[in-house]
Amino acid sequence: MKYDVVVAGAGPSGCMAAIAAARMGARVLLVDKNAYPGGMNTAAMVCPLMAFYSGSAQIIKGIPQEIIDNLKKRGGTLGHIPDPLGVASSITPIEPAMLRLVYFEMLAKEPLITLLLHSFIYDVEHDGRNITGLQVINKSGKSLYQGKYFIDATGDGDLGFLCKVPYDIGRPADNLSQPMTLMFKLGGVDFPPVIEYMQENPEQFVLSISAKPEDYLAVSGFFDIVKTARNRDDFAIPRDRILFFQGINPGEIFVNTTRILRLSGVSAKDLSVAEVVAYEQVDELLSFFKKYLPGFEHSYLAAIADVTGVRESRRFHCRYTLSMEDIYEERRSESSIAVCAFPIDIHDPAGTDLQWVRRKKDFCYDIPYEVMIPKKMDNLLITGRCIGATHEALASARITPTAMALGQAAGTAAALSLQKKCDFKDLDIRLLQKELRTNGAVVSKADI
Repeated sequence: MKYDVVVAGAGPSGCMAAIAAARMGARVLLVDKNAYPGGMNTAAMVCPLMAFYSGSAQIIKGIPQEIIDNLKKRGGTLGHIPDPLGVASSITPIEPAMLRLVYFEMLAKEPLITLLLHSFIYDVEHDGRNITGLQVINKSGKSLYQGKYFIDATGDGDLGFLCKVPYDIGRPADNLSQPMTLMFKLGGVDFPPVIEYMQENPEQFVLSISAKPEDYLAVSGFFDIVKTARNRDDFAIPRDRILFFQGINPGEIFVNTTRILRLSGVSAKDLSVAEVVAYEQVDELLSFFKKYLPGFEHSYLAAIADVTGVRESRRFHCRYTLSMEDIYEERRSESSIAVCAFPIDIHDPAGTDLQWVRRKKDFCYDIPYEVMIPKKMDNLLITGRCIGATHEALASARITPTAMALGQAAGTAAALSLQKKCDFKDLDIRLLQKELRTNGAVVSKADI
């Protein structure tokens, strides 16, 4: 049970890391608490994916694009399409259940990857600045898995936390994180009445000028209907709008409207409360849709996500902290290993507001390698949702395609560090960038 690279978390970032490292010859252990890979996109049904593009330029390629290509072969995605809401340049509608199959297929093709599911990491062994092993508990009891390099792709920074790497939670004013959301799918929705209402009441919706709801239905609005329902005590959810996206199959939508406030994604007690509150809100929304929204008279509950989705938890102190200025000013970095093109998207941690911050629609910025390197550990990388970033910056960089690109960079860095027998902080960034480009990744704005 000794491995070259141990990846904790089989979400979008962890899977990319495992595949990237294995393809370069590293023996990889990929550990996850769930029964299947995919993380928030599969377990929490977070979709569509945003954003693979900045304007007309694709900024996320490499292994993440392989995922989309394989998903498209199975009929599990509509591919990359312009964002009808105008928030980002593109969205990628997917079917989360089909995505599970794609991840299993791609992981199975890599003989150097050992997949360990149904397993929780409860402790680490380390000798100061280096992790030597993970303590894992599952149905078989407790086990120790040793490795040379470790990647924390848990989304919540569980390895970093166990290693006592300093971190922040939430916004500085009150330490409140962005709210959680339980996604669910409705079937039996009649799209034409929804589209007709949108066309007759455009002021009630956030919509791109070029959007055609008849081609793809995305809704952020029904503001007046929400107000009316709230005044009649038929809508108690702390949101000012209804948000949903058309699914892959006819008559299906994915609803992103529940909102659970003032709870922590790294507290078992809070997560338990969140699940109870989330299901109460889903029940409320089912009645609301049928009573108030056109086209929902015959809708039905098709699926509820297995877990409530967490937007923000721990953000670790790394060798670089991504800032709001980095994003707003579209900064370049000589040590960039990924590019992001999503605005600062903040769901008010204590209220109903939703704010998008950006200077222009078609924008992007570089993400430096150092946002993944914790200050106090030499053989640990932190990737995905808990990189070094401020509360505002993470509201942009937390999205799935960016997490995927960071994961490929993390796995590549681990394999190269193994080959060069060096710490992550001492890895030649030019070598990492070259390897990423060789494998199809977009490393910086200079590549666009």
